[in-house]
Amino acid sequence: MAWSETLLNCSFRGIVFDVQRAQDNADRATAEHTYPYVDGADIEDTGRGPRVFNIDAIFYGSDYEQRLQKFLQALDQVAGSGELIHPIYGSIPKAQLRRRTVSHDAEGVDQCTVSMEFAESTPSNPFFDRQLASQKVDVISQHGDLALTGIAAAIGNAIDSLRNASPLAQLNTLRQQLTGPILSTFSQVQGVLLSGLDVLNFPRAWANDLSSIVDGVLNLYDFNDKLMSDWAQAGKVFQLFDAFSTSSSSGSSSVAQIRPGVTPTEAQAVAAAQAHVAVSTAVGVANAAGLILAAEADPAHGATLSPPDVETITDAARTRLASAIAAIRAIYPLETARAITDPLKDQALALQDAAKAIIEARPPLVQKTLAAPGNLRLQAHLLYGDHTRATELARLNPSLRLPNNLQQGDVINAFTS
Repeated sequence: MAWSETLLNCSFRGIVFDVQRAQDNADRATAEHTYPYVDGADIEDTGRGPRVFNIDAIFYGSDYEQRLQKFLQALDQVAGSGELIHPIYGSIPKAQLRRRTVSHDAEGVDQCTVSMEFAESTPSNPFFDRQLASQKVDVISQHGDLALTGIAAAIGNAIDSLRNASPLAQLNTLRQQLTGPILSTFSQVQGVLLSGLDVLNFPRAWANDLSSIVDGVLNLYDFNDKLMSDWAQAGKVFQLFDAFSTSSSSGSSSVAQIRPGVTPTEAQAVAAAQAHVAVSTAVGVANAAGLILAAEADPAHGATLSPPDVETITDAARTRLASAIAAIRAIYPLETARAITDPLKDQALALQDAAKAIIEARPPLVQKTLAAPGNLRLQAHLLYGDHTRATELARLNPSLRLPNNLQQGDVINAFTS
């Protein structure tokens, strides 16, 4: 990771400032035990002292005096410690200012430096405790895998119990419910190998086949260049599963819950299959959202989605997961459901955290008034000094009627930097 992607805006008590230099140190408290006529000493480590942060801030420009005055007022507050946002380590919740030095130099016109020494007043988060967006994205699929493992065991136990109690029963409705999503979606994917085993005798193999097809849907798209288009196309394929999960996903099914030690009815097994399809689909949608967020978190890929786009994708995936959780709670008792619903809730939270990290890593979105007429490429050069960001401006302003004929005074959406 480069500084261009990970550096944070440094601030103290909410006042943001530019940093020239940052240095931190910490002492170890030790006790030395020496003995007569014995060389050396036993050194006992009794703990780390407070971390100390030395930061040099710079204020420059024709209005630097006003900004400097506001900053010094924040430093001089008799209010104990305050939050320090370190450019590398992130939040230091309780940082106490020990000393400050304001330096002006004749060669530095309209500028000054403020040297500060902060000490943490209580132990806080360890260095690099904050996770980068890419790290938050990595855990999304892991929670989904746990949910699929839990529900495969649940439906396997339910169908095995039903078959053992009625080995000669045809169970045609259940068989149709299990084979339906496989038959209707298998033609949409490529390169997926299915077990070919009987769905009633091998329900866990059916669960694996269903997961393989869901993964196959994700493999249809690269989720790299056309993120919103790939998201929309994948969503259309996932909608094919909805016909086999609608009865229980609303959470209002009239079928009684499957109880441990009690042989389920065919209707209950059908409801369990519907809930299974709902979970598999929800995990697939969440994983698709995770792939998109992973692309957005990759510095080599660059930001291509606006914050509203990120929110739309995340909300849609979380809505799917919420419906799947309702489906599981409707058919399974608490002791069975938790092995499935807890990972689903964790996956929803992981999606939210990753989306939040991606949005917060970007500059704020503001409205800017154009200083000169011209197309978006010229405006990108004037705003950022980088004409290649014209595509970014186009993405942030989809409602522009004449993007190649912008006029001075027009207002457009743009990032602050």
